[in-house]
Amino acid sequence: MKDLLLKKLIKYTALTFLLFMGIFVMSNTSVMAGEMKMHTISVGRGDAIVIESNGHFMLVDSGTSTAAPLVMDYLENLNIPDNKLDYVVSTHPDGDHVGSFANVFDEYQVGQVFYSPCTKESSDYYDFINTVKNKNIPFRTPVDGEIWTLGDAKVEVVYDGSQGSTYNECSIVLRVTCDGKSILLTGDLPATMERELISQGYNFKANVLKIGHHGASSSSCADFLDAVDAQYAVISCNAANPNLPKPSVLKRLARRFVKTYRTTDGDVVINFSNGNITTSNKENNGYTSIKKGTITLSSNVFYATGSAIKPTVSLTVNGTLIPSSQYTVKYSSNKHTGVAKVKVTGTEVKYVGTCSTNFLILPKKETLSGSVTGYEKVKLSWSSQSYATGYMIVYSTDKTFKTDLNYISYKNPKKTKCTIKNLSPDKKYFFRIRAYKSNVGYGKWSKILKLKPKEAPKPKKEKITEYKVLNNKIKLVWKKQSSKLQAGYRLQYSTDKTFKNEKKTTTIVYKKTAKNYRTLRKLKRKKTYYIRIRGYNKYRKGKWSNILKVKIK
Repeated sequence: MKDLLLKKLIKYTALTFLLFMGIFVMSNTSVMAGEMKMHTISVGRGDAIVIESNGHFMLVDSGTSTAAPLVMDYLENLNIPDNKLDYVVSTHPDGDHVGSFANVFDEYQVGQVFYSPCTKESSDYYDFINTVKNKNIPFRTPVDGEIWTLGDAKVEVVYDGSQGSTYNECSIVLRVTCDGKSILLTGDLPATMERELISQGYNFKANVLKIGHHGASSSSCADFLDAVDAQYAVISCNAANPNLPKPSVLKRLARRFVKTYRTTDGDVVINFSNGNITTSNKENNGYTSIKKGTITLSSNVFYATGSAIKPTVSLTVNGTLIPSSQYTVKYSSNKHTGVAKVKVTGTEVKYVGTCSTNFLILPKKETLSGSVTGYEKVKLSWSSQSYATGYMIVYSTDKTFKTDLNYISYKNPKKTKCTIKNLSPDKKYFFRIRAYKSNVGYGKWSKILKLKPKEAPKPKKEKITEYKVLNNKIKLVWKKQSSKLQAGYRLQYSTDKTFKNEKKTTTIVYKKTAKNYRTLRKLKRKKTYYIRIRGYNKYRKGKWSNILKVKIK
């Protein structure tokens, strides 16, 4: 029984190990799913591009006839197995694209030739076609959408050239894809056909773009570059022709942050491995976009003055401080309270594109004035700020505004006056104001305004002038007060001479000074009562009268 269990355990362990190894191998196989290289040969005038993948090769165009030694040397250095090119593609019949094919066919076996449906009466083109026929190499025009396999890569015919009416419009467009990354080869396709094909819904998406027509302004229009949305661009151009690539094309690439390489600097090799794209070539555009640049202002917050505010600007791109001569600055919305804008535009001498930033203009500092207009109240006034949202007033008996704070907010920029009531007449008050704008911020506080409210008349100390005890009643008469300012009396009587025991104390309020008498009824016999009275008005309280002591028999 134990032997049987041991055998099952060994079998289970072995199966687990094999399963693990299978997953490991599959995992590593997927990581190493494919590799590809794009070789753009520096042939001077013309195109000559080799796509290499897992020992398989495709040559797209071959430069001029005078470039044959350069093309042949490059192919020889690639050590192509059995000197076999799987595919040769002639994008269109111009001499700077077909010139060296005859030499190539003399040295290499070719599996299939694809060529543009457009022909041309020229010696270079005749040499190309006649050599293909004489070597019995299969040749034909491709068809939109067909796909070939090239090692780990797939070659798709995006456009077969059949809709063109000029040699360039008949350029074949190929997309070569490996491990999810792709190259778009466009021959000399002009902007007229780029736009036409985009309007028809053609998909030109790719990571690497071979710029059409050697960087001529008649190709690589903005709409086409947006449709491709490449991260890398290769321009096959001639150092002897300084007119190409055109600045307009380079600027369009710079604005889209496309890394650009030129064959005027030598052969351009781009590697595709494990879904990554790398190259040892150095970028060469001549123009840099400032769209992702960093704008630094002399300050990001200002206060409105009624005049346009123009902070000093400095621009940094990729860690480099750009001279102010390389860009222009435009300010907007920078006169009144709110969010002002700064737009920086490259002068296109070296820097292209635009970048923007904002700064805040807070409300201007307010001027506060005021006066005492009545008992225990003050009237304040300030200037109107039509571009503000409202105002914040704070007042306190503490001139440092650290304690005893009171706030008033007005959400109306047209408001310029207010009255503050119920202030203590025996204290000095300090007032200040500032305007604010929602989502922007507050202006500076005004200078502090100091005011002491007018003191209201204080009722005189009361005096009980007459009293009479009748059985369990006490008749009282006291001195009459002035009836001004809503005056009246507060009378208290209690068996507690301190008047602190509320249960033993009765309080009576008289809201008119004309009634200066009272009969206290239902008092308890053999009890001593303590009586006092004081006057009051709307603002103040008088002093309590002397306490009258009365004993009920």
